[in-house]
Amino acid sequence: MTLKQLRYLIAIAEAGSFSAAARRAYIAQPALSRQIGLLEEELEVQLLERLHDGINLTDAGRRLYEIARSVVQTVDSVKDELESTKGNPKGRVAIVIPVTASALLLPLIITRASEKFPSIELTVRDGLSQEGGEAIELGKVDFGVVPNAEELEHVHADPVFTEGLYWLGVPPTPGVGDVITLAKAAASPLVMAPRSSSHLRRRAEQAAMQAGVELNVAYEQQTAQGLSSLVRSGLAATICNWPAVEEGTQQCALRIIEPSVQRTIAIAHSTHKPLSFAASCMRDLVRSILVETVQSGRWKGQLIESQLPQEQA
Repeated sequence: MTLKQLRYLIAIAEAGSFSAAARRAYIAQPALSRQIGLLEEELEVQLLERLHDGINLTDAGRRLYEIARSVVQTVDSVKDELESTKGNPKGRVAIVIPVTASALLLPLIITRASEKFPSIELTVRDGLSQEGGEAIELGKVDFGVVPNAEELEHVHADPVFTEGLYWLGVPPTPGVGDVITLAKAAASPLVMAPRSSSHLRRRAEQAAMQAGVELNVAYEQQTAQGLSSLVRSGLAATICNWPAVEEGTQQCALRIIEPSVQRTIAIAHSTHKPLSFAASCMRDLVRSILVETVQSGRWKGQLIESQLPQEQA
């Protein structure tokens, strides 16, 4: 069994036919069929069912396909790691960021990564805190920017800064200033993401409970678009962080006080999936972007002391 044969099996399984796989692999179809035949002879098991319009994997073929993908990915990652030792980080890196900060972070991350690490194939996902946390725990991404690292299991978290939360909507009283008490914010009709998927919702409810009040959640919306549409229409207000405030420029943002509601933003990765050299480089780049956005005021927060530049620490 050779690595080349495993790559051919993967190509056939994903293309759905020998002819399509041969074109993708730049090999003559008879030669491709011969390699798979040799593999089946060696393993003494049928891997593919040849059909008039394509192929089907047998149970054995499906299992070998899964193993082959894992083996090939591991071999390719080793090659990338060795190439990276030459000072040129290379490989695939997948990260997740909060959907509430996507408009702020996504252009910065993609632009800086393409400029500094052109050999890294970067995938950036955004989602609610629950989705991002699960992706990190399960190793579906290399690392992520998350507000709920304390809720996750088997992850290493690197806290970067703390942020306060804001009430966003039509002010309950004209000329109210730039702050609102938690009690008044909680009493207004609110639209928020479901508790099960939103750390921000859970954090706000926790603070309200401690203050002896209850959030008046009149509407629940799973998507950022649905949530913001109700806020823009004046049907409800919401509780959010500063990046979401900047997106809602037509509404009034009031910082919540008495008490203030804060949470910590961290970079986290699964302890079961060590960071590759390329992923480590991207993590450091994302951390520097987070620090920069806080220092510039584009994401209002307080840097944790370990993240301050040496001259400020």
